[in-house]
Amino acid sequence: MANVTAATEAGRTPALRRRPGPGREAIYAYLTLLPVLLVVAAFSLYPILYAAYLSLHKELLTDPGDHHFVGFGNYVDVFHSFYLVDSVTSTLVFVLMSVPAVMVFGLLVALLLNQAFAGAGILRVAVLLPWALPPVVSGIIWRWILNDDYGVLNSILRQLSIVHYAIPWLSNPQLARVALVFAQVWHEGPLAAIFLLAGLRAIPAETYGAARVDGAGWWAIFRHITLPLLRAPLLLVLIYETIVAAVTFDLVYIMTGGGPANATALVSWFAYTEVFKFVNLGNGSALAFLIAAALLVIILGYLRALRVESNR
Repeated sequence: MANVTAATEAGRTPALRRRPGPGREAIYAYLTLLPVLLVVAAFSLYPILYAAYLSLHKELLTDPGDHHFVGFGNYVDVFHSFYLVDSVTSTLVFVLMSVPAVMVFGLLVALLLNQAFAGAGILRVAVLLPWALPPVVSGIIWRWILNDDYGVLNSILRQLSIVHYAIPWLSNPQLARVALVFAQVWHEGPLAAIFLLAGLRAIPAETYGAARVDGAGWWAIFRHITLPLLRAPLLLVLIYETIVAAVTFDLVYIMTGGGPANATALVSWFAYTEVFKFVNLGNGSALAFLIAAALLVIILGYLRALRVESNR
């Protein structure tokens, strides 16, 4: 009997030894993820670190032999630049105009798509088409529509006898800002609508049924049920669209080129200008990090404000 037990234990021992422990499983998991982590580091982490290096050194392509360390000198140059105040003002105006417009548009479209009607499925797919287009293509389309001479919008307004002269949509500073906001809403609104539609679909139908039984009208249901239960999707859309609006570049580059009179020259436009026109990589990198820091502060402010409100 003792011999059988010893043989059994001897047979089990190799199997137990072959079983990998927790440490080996962790090593295997990290080795499996290592190729992906290397690719991510090569295409995201390295550019960020190199941009941080550039922001702390003199990197002027007109003086390629000078790469000395300047510390926060590039950041000081950006703060004293001729464009900072105007560009920050233009960016704030654009964000304050476009983000609420995108959210309202997305919410209205989401409420429409949440209804049951013939062709709702086709409409849900079609509504995503503007967002699926690259921003450069969207900018080209809107520049063609709003062209002073041969634009479609001016042509329609003239045919309807609403106006009798060409409206300079992209040549007037105020109109150019509004036009840029319209293009932003047209491009970003569908994605906001899909996010909010997913949030609406997650609300139990019984909640609405109970509210109707209690005699609540559509406005009371929307205010006390729909909006509170959409808090998380609305916060997601708010954060995402704020980031997108603050760093919008493609539409500006294609539609207005920062004009007229720098009315649409956002901070992102001057980050591009610093690098590709002034060939100052140090200042451009410093401005990019300042934009990222400002967005981080804004997002933390969003989260803190909504958390305080939800705790009341």
